[in-house]
Amino acid sequence: MDMKTWPRKIFALMVTVVFAMPLYLAVVNVFKNLEQILNHPIALPNPVTLANLDKVVSRPDHLLWEGLLNSLMVTSVAVVILIFFSSIIGYYIARSNSRLMQILLLLFIAGMLIPPQVTLIPVTRLLKFLGLMGTYPGLILYFTGGGLMSFAVFVFTGFVRTIPRELDEAAIIDGAGKFTLFWRIIFPLMRPATATVAIYLSLWTWNEFLLPLIILGPSQGVTITTGIYTAIGTYSTDYGQMFALMFLSALPMLALFFALQKEFISGLTAGAFKG
Repeated sequence: MDMKTWPRKIFALMVTVVFAMPLYLAVVNVFKNLEQILNHPIALPNPVTLANLDKVVSRPDHLLWEGLLNSLMVTSVAVVILIFFSSIIGYYIARSNSRLMQILLLLFIAGMLIPPQVTLIPVTRLLKFLGLMGTYPGLILYFTGGGLMSFAVFVFTGFVRTIPRELDEAAIIDGAGKFTLFWRIIFPLMRPATATVAIYLSLWTWNEFLLPLIILGPSQGVTITTGIYTAIGTYSTDYGQMFALMFLSALPMLALFFALQKEFISGLTAGAFKG
């Protein structure tokens, strides 16, 4: 080991351990009984038990399945809508040289700086006025605006600027209209940016807790995050079921990331944040 670099390597290892420890605890405690979790939370499971997973999967209230289906529905619809509109807006801004479009891009960037909690009260009042409070369409509508749209537009705008304008000109000469030009030629080239946006927005929407809790309310339905909150007992907590719920709720997003990881990395390094 190089004497000049070993302090940095040791520091990096310590930071890795700090960040990996919560993940380690969340995984190993899935396969322990309650006594092992309370007395030996860091130790490996001995013996390994699947009782926690069985309890969660076979709950009579179907909390896991209802939460997964609702989260999958809300996340899928919101992400598709966001990608559809933000890709079009990003393409239009990137191909426009007007000062107005540059100002619009700055407004979208500014939107990423506003926490969603700041706009929660006025938006919930608006949803109540529209009759969407306590509904899944109201929750999806909230997700499709704000910082998520701003981030998606920012990524798509930067990526489109790396695509040569000659493609647009050649397509127009061949008789392609604006709609055909974008969806048949430009949008397929935006796969890395689309994967980046899809993963980021899916993770954000899937893991969101406060918005579903307030907009849906305790009696209107649950997403997977509010379902985990619902499973916490008032006077006692089954930690085995809690760890099992968290473990199973993370699997869909892990599968999405591994399916799109090559495009995701390409999107981050091939112009997603290029001015």
